[in-house]
Amino acid sequence: MIVFRNCAVLLVIGSICSFIYGIGQLHVEVEPNACRMTYMFGEPMFARVHFAANKQFPNYGLYYYYESVRRESPLKSRMTGAPVIFVPGNAGSYKQVRSLASVALRKAREHVETGVHLDYYTIDFDEELSAVYGGYMYHQQTFLKHCIRSILTLYRQPSPIVLIGHSMGGKLAQSVLTDAEISQHINAIISISTPLDQPVLNLDAHLGQFYVDTHTQLSRTRTASKPTNSTNVCQSLHQKQLSEERMASQELSPKLDNVLLISTGGGNRDLLVNAGLTSSQFNDLHAMTSAIPRVSLSCDHLSAVWCLQFMQVINRFLFSIAQRRSDDTVIFSSNKQRNMHSALSHFVRRRPRQQSLVNLPSRTNWHEERRLVINKFFASGLKSQYHELIGLQRQERYKKIAIEALNVESDENWLFGCEAQRHNDNESLICDKATPLTHLIQRLPNAEIEARSIAVLDLHNLRKTYQQWSHLLVRLPPGSQRTGYNLDIYDPKERIVDIRIPRWYAYGRRTAVNETLQGTLHYKLRVAELVEPYQSLRVHVEPLQCLQPNYRITAKLCVPWAAGFERYQTLTSPDQKPGLYVNVPTLMPRHYNTSLNPVVLDLYLDPICRYRISYEYSYADALSRIVLQYYGWFPAHLVCVLLIVLRNQLDKFQHVGSFNSLKPYVGYLQYTSIYLVTGCRLLKKLILNLKVFPEPEPLDYSINVSIIIHCTAIGISIVLVLGLWLALTLYGHVFYRLALRLTRLSTSSSNILLSIMTHLPITYGILTIGVAIGASSGLGLLLAFVFYFLMLSNAYKDYLEDFLWQKAADLVKLTTTGAQQQQSEDQTPANTEQPLFELDEPDTEADSETEALQEAQPAAEEKSDEKAAEFCVGLQNFPFHVTLLLMLFMLLLLNGPTTLAWLRSRRHGINLPDPSLVTNVIVLASLSLLLQLRAPQKLRGYWILSLVLYFCAGCVLLYSQAAVYRLNYVIAGAFALLAGQQSLGCLLEKLLPKYFD
Repeated sequence: MIVFRNCAVLLVIGSICSFIYGIGQLHVEVEPNACRMTYMFGEPMFARVHFAANKQFPNYGLYYYYESVRRESPLKSRMTGAPVIFVPGNAGSYKQVRSLASVALRKAREHVETGVHLDYYTIDFDEELSAVYGGYMYHQQTFLKHCIRSILTLYRQPSPIVLIGHSMGGKLAQSVLTDAEISQHINAIISISTPLDQPVLNLDAHLGQFYVDTHTQLSRTRTASKPTNSTNVCQSLHQKQLSEERMASQELSPKLDNVLLISTGGGNRDLLVNAGLTSSQFNDLHAMTSAIPRVSLSCDHLSAVWCLQFMQVINRFLFSIAQRRSDDTVIFSSNKQRNMHSALSHFVRRRPRQQSLVNLPSRTNWHEERRLVINKFFASGLKSQYHELIGLQRQERYKKIAIEALNVESDENWLFGCEAQRHNDNESLICDKATPLTHLIQRLPNAEIEARSIAVLDLHNLRKTYQQWSHLLVRLPPGSQRTGYNLDIYDPKERIVDIRIPRWYAYGRRTAVNETLQGTLHYKLRVAELVEPYQSLRVHVEPLQCLQPNYRITAKLCVPWAAGFERYQTLTSPDQKPGLYVNVPTLMPRHYNTSLNPVVLDLYLDPICRYRISYEYSYADALSRIVLQYYGWFPAHLVCVLLIVLRNQLDKFQHVGSFNSLKPYVGYLQYTSIYLVTGCRLLKKLILNLKVFPEPEPLDYSINVSIIIHCTAIGISIVLVLGLWLALTLYGHVFYRLALRLTRLSTSSSNILLSIMTHLPITYGILTIGVAIGASSGLGLLLAFVFYFLMLSNAYKDYLEDFLWQKAADLVKLTTTGAQQQQSEDQTPANTEQPLFELDEPDTEADSETEALQEAQPAAEEKSDEKAAEFCVGLQNFPFHVTLLLMLFMLLLLNGPTTLAWLRSRRHGINLPDPSLVTNVIVLASLSLLLQLRAPQKLRGYWILSLVLYFCAGCVLLYSQAAVYRLNYVIAGAFALLAGQQSLGCLLEKLLPKYFD
């Protein structure tokens, strides 16, 4: 047991250090912000759109964005552009539309001849915190519907609208599809860094219900796509759109399936909404900004709305689906298949138009190469077109060919397939006609160094499909920039490396490829058993020998079950940050075989170097991902720890006057709650098999994550109780003065009020419950916490003073007694000598004192035994009340967003729902009853309460890790159980005193 206790202590300390290290690593291994700022091309102006719903929503507003020297509002005339509504998110401003709208205005001015332009509208939601309080979402949803109806009235003919939502605004835009009347006017929805299928933190019941309602309605009316055991998006070049046959085979509303839903994620720079939350099963297309053509970088949560590269892509897509009508008005196309193809071209990969045979001039530079590896460059560019023929007839084992062109425009056709013939003049091989293969070319991001375009082809498939072809043709255009191409023909068995992610306890680097050949262009690593989001593999690509000092490597990561999560990264040095990490955004589907469908990492190497490729389990990145993915579990694990501590404290009543009675941290130095983490995993399987209890949260995760989070919660609980102890002893007076200033009470009034609440705590409950019902339950909790803290601080100071005075008195008494004994011992030898003459009279006074001392000694011993047997009850049991105070503090934090929402709504006279009113009233009533009964009392039956608290702690881990708002019910239940047990125990002691004696 001692060994296990020591191991548990080390585990707690190690978990805390690991979590702190993960927080630091999260901010260290982040790529720099490469976004270019979007500047306005004119003075930004906002014209307010007035409609009847403004009176119902006085703090909201709808605005039209324009840039003009004149201040005259353009809304006085009929609008002619295609309407776009920007929906801001959590604490977002309506002015964030400036970047999007300004780029659209500039683009319209540059293409005046087409007559296509957009009308950007934006909504002012008063910068409400919609991500942490769900009551805002229903309020904002209603206003958004009014805005859509009002915008439709500004046009001669109803025009379909595109919604662009940032953060929670994207979820709000998706939710309006549940209204059949509104959804018929929606053309497309683009969400930017939006948690679509589940919130980042589910802090209240209204927010959770909003997600459930939206999901339920969309499940009935829209096609959902979920990964299966056979899903492998890495085998296709792009995401497949929804086919017409599939749409026709479903009993669906065509109005909803005709709405194009596009979602985007920011990447590793977005620390607020992780990548796995930005996709939805109802989406048609998902893309990460690092994989979007012409963006190729990671955006943090705020820069996603002003990043110039990203804003240009969104507006290019909107302009591509906009059409000009005969009356000079512009609308968005209602052809979803056409819009989907355009979205794929802009957000996934450029899809060039399929072209027929191309006629080629014969009087240019023609060359033929038969080597397997070619690196050909023209440092000063080319004066005319250069043609290189590459024969398709190779040895049987050479099945793959990788061809790369440098500094060739993406729209340029530089790769063809053709049937070569001998020229009559010089007998050289030429192609009169050729078929472009541009659709097989990938344009790789290269950190703005040189444009890289590469094609990886299967020679056998080419020969079977196009039997008449004899050669591939590389055509380099003329120009002054350095240009050239690289060729690598290889056996795929030599370039495909299958590895497995090492176990978390396997330390050290492993070699995948000891040394590559000079001129190698492509390697493919297939990683098996990479199944959870927190797992991370660090891949090292080290140059061994290079012909030039500067090199570049492009890595492409593809997760087979997660469409749209491709990630590109360019490496220019072996020690650059962030390193090359391989991880997955979402949990692998159940029964998915990662050996057959592994995670794929394509490495497009620079042929000027030879490399060593190795890999290792990255503890640093794994810890940072645990922090990013699972920090929302902390409230549940901390409440679980407090419940176990409370259970331990109910079994231990300290004696009055003992030093242990002064330590509020009694019970916190525990490790038994770790048993509960493992026990709940077994209990979850039992619940799923019995199907009697509600189904627990579907969190299929490794126990390592739970252990780290829980042990860190144990450490946090110890830090909290020590901080609270310090506040009680040293800063209680400071908090008292601060409370007086906040409540504006005089010292005498506060003393009277505090005295009344201390001696008659039932008034404490009446006051706080009245504030909770009349104003806000969070405000009532705050008032209760302040008074509870002050009561406990005063009681602790009084008890500490009594303890110190008693110890000082005992010390003085001990010193005095020792001096008297020493004096009596010193005087005894002189008095032992018998006098010469002794009177025979008895010493009656001395005898009476001796008898009195003998009679008083048993009484004093009885009194000391009674005092020794006296236990700390009521406010003297400080560990118990400190734990209750911490639980009340947790409840106060959970209700903080609701309280802030109530304070903000008071300015406009809006009544928002309070989802925790009932639970908070129960807590306040139970706490006042506990103080009235001077709880905890030394009663029987605590073992039953201990079992119930164990059950509550288990429910926390099973049902409240993701749904954090359920902690309100658990905490309220714990307070109610304590109050009920104390009331029942005191009542039974009065009714049956003999039994309890």
